[in-house]
Amino acid sequence: MTDPQSEFQVLTHPSKLIRIADIESELAGLWTQFNEDISEGKTVMRACMSNLIIYCDSSEELERISREITDIVDAHPARVLLLMGNGQPSDGKIEALITMYYQAVPAGWQVCAERIDVICTPESTEYLPSVARAHLIGDLPSTLWWVSRQPPPKAGEVFFQLAELADQVIYDNIGWANPLTGIARMTRWVAAQQDSLIVYNLAWRRLTILRKLISQVLDPQVAPGALTLLRKIKIEHGPHALPLTWLLVGWLSAQLDWESVSGKRVSASEMYWRFKKNNIDIKVVATRLPEGEPLIYQILFDWSQPRGNEGNVCFKRLDDDRIGIVEELSTVPARVFTAQIPHRSTLVISQLARRDRDKIFERALRASNEMTDVF
Repeated sequence: MTDPQSEFQVLTHPSKLIRIADIESELAGLWTQFNEDISEGKTVMRACMSNLIIYCDSSEELERISREITDIVDAHPARVLLLMGNGQPSDGKIEALITMYYQAVPAGWQVCAERIDVICTPESTEYLPSVARAHLIGDLPSTLWWVSRQPPPKAGEVFFQLAELADQVIYDNIGWANPLTGIARMTRWVAAQQDSLIVYNLAWRRLTILRKLISQVLDPQVAPGALTLLRKIKIEHGPHALPLTWLLVGWLSAQLDWESVSGKRVSASEMYWRFKKNNIDIKVVATRLPEGEPLIYQILFDWSQPRGNEGNVCFKRLDDDRIGIVEELSTVPARVFTAQIPHRSTLVISQLARRDRDKIFERALRASNEMTDVF
């Protein structure tokens, strides 16, 4: 996997458990302590580009996010509000921890993040939006990063109220507990936002290299007739990668102007969709492998004609760093492409740097929504 790197190491101040009511005063005290104990009389600069609200509801995700924050704030300094909605506070129903991230720079020290963790019991999640609202830095853009196996709209008011605080919502549907229902709910919610909110799925960035390879290899000048005569696509994906597969097929449908006709789950590990364009039927079959990572491992495009004109190409993930064209399953020359699997923190960093809408992604989401309507 590609790993974000920094010229200067990011350090973390020891965290402190506090009451919710004392967050701002304790942050001020943390700055005072930093200046007295760590700065050594050197200049202390503060870098802050945005507010980053993160919601999670499992201790496993909390630990993973904590490891990722260092890389994120190194590239994108922010005030981080990490909200844990299914926690076990040490005392009472809700509590907070504060810390800061800093690094040595040529001119002295740079504080690249203040982090506020708010941990509450499941019965107290209703308080999280108000706590977050009270501690956002004004005049800075805000992003909500939803990190939960529960699709955002299914979470109800805690999601809707947090989304109202944000200019951008980042989510990741990899690993959703009920992907079919989640995809349907999320695509419809996104469609309802119109131009009021930028919404982004990290799965879309995971597909960047594969989308690029498909576009290049099936370009009409490279493979004449491949896109117009396409009849069948077979996709093999790992566990929990159905949302990734669904979005890729939605992208193909949107870009090639297919009409969604039907869809069906054949078994616990296989499903298909049927599309139509210019009286040509296109069938897409998706099969889940029994083990592996949440990735698309193989995708075969077949545009062979009944009278013997064969045409196909098969992309296969060879390892974490490469995707290849399988020679025995392809009529185009075999090749190997660099295709590193990015860390999740890298995907988040890339999206935090953007504040514009991705029209191609939004079209892919609309097509995905149409696929759920006929399924």
